[in-house]
Amino acid sequence: MVSFTQLPIEVVDLIIIMLAISTNGAREIATISATCKLFKNLAERAHVLREVNFRCLALTEDFSMHHHPKDLLCVCTQIGNQVAKNIFAKALLYDDWWFKQLIVESNQEALDLRVSYSGLLDYHSIVRSFIRHGSCADMVKMYEYLLNYVISFVGYKVASRFGILDAIYTMCFEMFKIIKEHHRRSLGSPRDPTVYTTKLNYQVREERKKVIVIFDQLFPCRPV
Repeated sequence: MVSFTQLPIEVVDLIIIMLAISTNGAREIATISATCKLFKNLAERAHVLREVNFRCLALTEDFSMHHHPKDLLCVCTQIGNQVAKNIFAKALLYDDWWFKQLIVESNQEALDLRVSYSGLLDYHSIVRSFIRHGSCADMVKMYEYLLNYVISFVGYKVASRFGILDAIYTMCFEMFKIIKEHHRRSLGSPRDPTVYTTKLNYQVREERKKVIVIFDQLFPCRPV
């Protein structure tokens, strides 16, 4: 019988990718990474980390378990995993001090090593990415935190003058109305949540775009 390590690398790679994108992908990758050095190296390649499914963490509000620079959530955020960045952004919006400090320390380390600017994390870029890609349910939930984030950096008067407070309100209100209507219509008629999320995001894309345009005026940053 052929052992797992004797399988062609293409087959092993496919298996690991399938684990990464599974419903419990984050747990699966964390588990196999702790198995042995070989699996750790295979599981922590960039193209695998970009695909890790963090659905199991989507509803968390306790980020203390991820307070380690080598935590999978932090590593995947730095490598460009969009769902990980969305969760990381929520931690920033919740004003989690540890995640803020991680950005400061990781950027200082990158600068010391003369890493290119594209390799640095940035508060506003991560939050911008969340506004652009976050689920509508998350956006509605984070409404007040988004307002507080903007006001804490530029002040209420500036935020009001640029119109971003009204833009965030309109965006989240439209999302709330569509979610509420969907719940009303779908009672007793379950649908594919992935298809619905895509449809909902399409319906509110103009509201998102307006918020992002104003956000970029207030916080010039690298688009993510």
